[in-house]
Amino acid sequence: MSEGVFARTYGVQILCAEAPTISKQALLQRLAQTCPGVQPMGAGDDHVLAFIHPDHPVQLADATLHAQTFVAASDGPPDVDRMQPALAQTWDFEGARAAMATAKSAVLVTDIMTSSLDHRPRLDLVHGAIRAVLDLVPAIAIHWPHAERIVDPRAWLESFNEGPASRFFAGAVNVRMFNVQDDPGAGEKLMDTMGLGAFDLPDLQCHFRNLDPGAVARTLYNLAWYLFEHGDVIEDGHTVPGLAPGSKWKCQHEDALAGPGRLVLDIDPGPPYAAGGRGAARPPS
Repeated sequence: MSEGVFARTYGVQILCAEAPTISKQALLQRLAQTCPGVQPMGAGDDHVLAFIHPDHPVQLADATLHAQTFVAASDGPPDVDRMQPALAQTWDFEGARAAMATAKSAVLVTDIMTSSLDHRPRLDLVHGAIRAVLDLVPAIAIHWPHAERIVDPRAWLESFNEGPASRFFAGAVNVRMFNVQDDPGAGEKLMDTMGLGAFDLPDLQCHFRNLDPGAVARTLYNLAWYLFEHGDVIEDGHTVPGLAPGSKWKCQHEDALAGPGRLVLDIDPGPPYAAGGRGAARPPS
């Protein structure tokens, strides 16, 4: 479906004020609280922070393996140039730029052998690993490359405690906004989500004029959570509630207008708010 952006391994970078020293035993103790059943892989070497999740089997053609979590700290500052697209689309963390500029290290938290897992328990494992690591490192930002956003770790921790939906909104999905340059006076905007494609689900997009971007963003976030919970169940021609009472916006699977290339569910607000021409429907694969 979203072959170009599907995450065969799903990871985030935790930016740190100074290079951390992470004890494997201390991390295991915290993972046991957030990822029950976790076990260490290999010896108790602090240089190999690898863990296995026996409760999450992965069936291959000739073997059954298990989901894994891998944690590693960088030897130097993170590559902030690669984070610029995420910084440009970060709307809720005023300290993002300063955090990127002052970070002395980054801790990679990634899954392995999880691409065939259902996306919901897969993200649960990632969330559990992030929560455990944050107890042990001087975090100043979290880079979510698949969602193109930089997150305040304090805000993320608050959301983690509020439940699955809040955790999802706090990092794994982002709503991006682009001003359409062809006719600046018309006030056209394109808004889309980033993050669902990493889980083989369609992202969302809306190309519009004369609508409140904040209200459109809330609609896209809510639809993103619906798709994450229920799957790609909104078919071409189906409608979703619009912003005005009683209004309906038509949905259609299309190729994304803004990169990266991926399948999206286009939300058409209809006249007089729709902008641009809608593309031909592209059926889900």
